[in-house]
Amino acid sequence: MNIAIPCKLIHPDNQLASYQAAVNENPHNERPTLTAGRSKRSIGSWQKFWGHGRVLTISFMENLPVNLKQRIEKLIRQWEPATNLTFKFDDGQAGEIRISTTDDVSNSYLGTDALLVPSDLPTLRLGIDPDHVEFDLTVLHEFGHALGMQHEHQHPSANIPWDVPKVYEYYNRHFQWTVEDVDKNIFNTLDVSTSLKGPYDKSSIMHYEIPNELTLGNWEVGVNTKISKLDRRNMRKAYPKL
Repeated sequence: MNIAIPCKLIHPDNQLASYQAAVNENPHNERPTLTAGRSKRSIGSWQKFWGHGRVLTISFMENLPVNLKQRIEKLIRQWEPATNLTFKFDDGQAGEIRISTTDDVSNSYLGTDALLVPSDLPTLRLGIDPDHVEFDLTVLHEFGHALGMQHEHQHPSANIPWDVPKVYEYYNRHFQWTVEDVDKNIFNTLDVSTSLKGPYDKSSIMHYEIPNELTLGNWEVGVNTKISKLDRRNMRKAYPKL
């Protein structure tokens, strides 16, 4: 069993700022609350999708070889037809999405949380060698997060039969993850009010690889390398054509 270094979403410390950035960017991000009497000072549940029809600027923080930039851009643009956004690659300014390739981890802020990051810091990291067999899928996965998509294995209807002690032990031994890390990134299910409410998708590019050894019974998910049909359907829900 050999899983590539898994992605951990970057969560902002200030949840109120996250909420305000999301709702200011796209009023549809605010989800109806189950309780009618919340005060004006409290925050409800929210999604983190970009404003409809907006130009999303993307920049690289390092001076990469032209062929590598073109490769990354081509991969990212696979998401564009399923949205109502326009992707603009521009290294002449700090984009809303700022890509760095100098770290040893791959991760991203979720959608509009990128707006909370100082302009001299990256919002998306590709800490994987371009020659690695999983480089392309890593780009697709991380940019899915940048568009506001969350991890599919945490879908409320996934019902994955985890072998919990083995998962804790594996992720701690190989990646030095704490119990909290595993709970937050693997076991905790997504809030139904902030998910797109589509069916669970084992083929999603946003799904972790899950070996049989980490589950009870005969249950596994291989390495998903492409944007699935349901991924595209979810994008069209989040970013309906104008």
